[in-house]
Amino acid sequence: MSITSKALLRNNFTAKAEINESEYVVLILSEDGIIRDCNKAGADLLGGWPKNLPKLHVSRLLPKLAEIDLLKGEQANPYLRFLSRIGHHFEVVSMSGVHFAGKLFFSDVKDCGSHRMIIMIYPVYQEHTLH
Repeated sequence: MSITSKALLRNNFTAKAEINESEYVVLILSEDGIIRDCNKAGADLLGGWPKNLPKLHVSRLLPKLAEIDLLKGEQANPYLRFLSRIGHHFEVVSMSGVHFAGKLFFSDVKDCGSHRMIIMIYPVYQEHTLH
């Protein structure tokens, strides 16, 4: 099972049939919010190859995160976890400047004594509705 699948399951995605990793952007961040890795499907959606995305601060892709502390203590900020639980849509800006909405999910990972955060972004495609 891939790291993406494990993180999806950890975030209450219990039905394995619903997990389609190609639909998610998966970013692995350092403690200071710098992107350390990105899955290929995510890089495709964000308009950059995985090797081009690292060394960017996550707020370049998710502007709202510039205003919010990513961590409280050694864990993901509880406010961010709350926003993900209620299905808050964050603005996502691709490398080419395309804006779209996404649901975010946050996971904490300990790696050789340092803290890493995984952010998964599920693009939200809004259906056309009659008003």
